[in-house]
Amino acid sequence: MPKPMYMPAAARNGSTATGNGTGNGYGHGHTDDKPLNSEALTDTHLHDVGLHPESYYDSRLPFYAAFMRRQLLPLVKLELPLLEKIQQFHSHWLTMYFLLTANVGSHTFYVIMLPMGVWLGSLNFTRDLVLVLGLGIYLTGAVKDLLCLPRPHSPPLERLTMSHYTAKEYGCPSSHSANATSVCIILFLHIYNNDFFSAPVKQSLYVSLVVYWITLVVGRLYCGMHGLVDVVTGALVGIATVLLRMATKNFWDYTLLSNNDTLLTKISPLLLVGFYYSLIYFHPTPVEPCPCFEDSIAFIAVLLGKDLADNSMRPIESAESLSLTLMDIYQTHPAKHDYEWARSGIILTLMRVIVGVTLVMIWKAIAKPLFTFLIRKLRNEPTVKTTTPEPPFAFISRTDTKIFVKFIVYAGIPTVAVYSMYAFRFLGL
Repeated sequence: MPKPMYMPAAARNGSTATGNGTGNGYGHGHTDDKPLNSEALTDTHLHDVGLHPESYYDSRLPFYAAFMRRQLLPLVKLELPLLEKIQQFHSHWLTMYFLLTANVGSHTFYVIMLPMGVWLGSLNFTRDLVLVLGLGIYLTGAVKDLLCLPRPHSPPLERLTMSHYTAKEYGCPSSHSANATSVCIILFLHIYNNDFFSAPVKQSLYVSLVVYWITLVVGRLYCGMHGLVDVVTGALVGIATVLLRMATKNFWDYTLLSNNDTLLTKISPLLLVGFYYSLIYFHPTPVEPCPCFEDSIAFIAVLLGKDLADNSMRPIESAESLSLTLMDIYQTHPAKHDYEWARSGIILTLMRVIVGVTLVMIWKAIAKPLFTFLIRKLRNEPTVKTTTPEPPFAFISRTDTKIFVKFIVYAGIPTVAVYSMYAFRFLGL
């Protein structure tokens, strides 16, 4: 088990925010390149992003973003005494509980778990979950980079995290809260509409969802990673992604999955690429280095890959298939993996997952160096690393080779997950 860390937010790989010793709005100086030591691990104010004077952000942010930031920043400061009181309940077991459970709300956890729904034969549920999570990560990242609001101040708070990566981000809104909210709502809707579960089982699952949501949200407060403003706005983002999915689901999925011969369906792959890449291209650029943009690229690419993979397997048009409802399409679409627990059992199911994960890992291992080399060749760029320092990922051009490579690699993950059905059939899984 990883050792719990009391981690400053932007203290790795030179990713400290720039500053010159000026005040940061909390009564502390903001300096650069101070070496980290054991005494600094519970004092992150020298390394957190979002702590420059307000004038620093006013001069660099769009006027509307600077205005919203000025309205929200006093609330972020005002809630600090309440967060201190919450951290008075620190205990060894609570700390370990919230540190460990934070991992099941992380981006990495969802990237690992999302292909499971594909391999276990759920098309409708998986598409719902992928879309709300992808949009949630994108929207929370975009708002973080737009507003540049800091995480709760340390000191007086302790920053408890196992993830150095997420601790380097701005604070508002909380992506954990957005993820937890959207996932719980989607799971609730699918459990509610599923006749397979008995009433007592459904009630137990509902209670589990509430516990999961409370654990992730309260855990962000307990660990000093977020404040109330962060988790409330994060939850609102999660609700918004579910509402957007429900409002567009019939049109979006029917256009992509049905085999009608309309012009829109025919050109949908081109429209998908243009739409999803435009989200990346117009993603806000933060004032300081923040890894949110990398997560946005990854999850938007996953959305693109899932939509393209499902769309590419549309059945051939027939008079019978044209009369199918969307729910019929989910059950009969070729992108839906043929899986039944009663037939597969625990052994074949585990083997299916192992094979699927292996294929995804092989794709990631091969795709990044391969497409980096190919795209650089096509663009007449150096194919070997140079000694010139590279800017932080958030600041590179939106047409940089690294963005195209990341886009292709992560779009390939759901594509491999969907097309792995042929490997399963070959292996008798």
